[in-house]
Amino acid sequence: MCFIFFLLLIPTLSFGDEQESLQEKANAAKEKLEREGTWLLEPHATLTLLEENRVLDNKAIKALTQRNHQQRGFLAYLDKKKQAYTISAQSITGKRYLTHVYLEGYAPFKTKNPLIPLYMISSRKTYQKDRKQYFGRNDVWQSSRQAYLNPTGDCEDHAVLLADWLIEMKYDARVVIGDVRGNGHAWVIWLHKGKTYLLEATKKFKKSAPKRYPLASLLPGYHPQYMFNRSDFWTNTGSKFTANYTSQRWVKKSRYKKKW
Repeated sequence: MCFIFFLLLIPTLSFGDEQESLQEKANAAKEKLEREGTWLLEPHATLTLLEENRVLDNKAIKALTQRNHQQRGFLAYLDKKKQAYTISAQSITGKRYLTHVYLEGYAPFKTKNPLIPLYMISSRKTYQKDRKQYFGRNDVWQSSRQAYLNPTGDCEDHAVLLADWLIEMKYDARVVIGDVRGNGHAWVIWLHKGKTYLLEATKKFKKSAPKRYPLASLLPGYHPQYMFNRSDFWTNTGSKFTANYTSQRWVKKSRYKKKW
């Protein structure tokens, strides 16, 4: 996964929260995680393959993810059409989970402004490639809590934290896996009031928060392959050069449901 340049900004949103107050809230959230810990808990869950009307129970999910648990990088699992119905990735501990698991349902603190999550991640988290941080391991995923507490992370760690925070704010946000300039990358898509915005989670704002988010339709350099949120997984069955994240070429392949 790679660091990516920032791009053109489009529609309007305001930034009204005081930055000092934000930092106080951010520090309090970090201190709370330091006290509580950030161990990733795998929930009891089911995975429904929507086109095949087949349900994998918790035992089957574990068997699926542990089959190649030592293989590095994320893994795609294919259905009868040879299309991915879900993907998994290795955690910090080396255990493999479906990528839904990394979206824990976490927001460091409450805010009504959808610009705040990206700004706070930008100001508090530094981009660092996995192989440098994890002694040669590639594509090691942090959960949303881990990503907030850990000061460094790769693109998927930034994207997981950003998407989970926005979802907790009741927005339709999704992590997208694909490539930019031929390099693997992860970013966030935000669907809001009939428009689709592309959020580059690794963008760093040095002095001030963003004033608007860019429209995905104007950023064709991002080539999406898979897309997921806490429950649903989509596969791009069309061209990877699409900038349309709501077309019929995006097929919802499975639904993940926590049972606890």
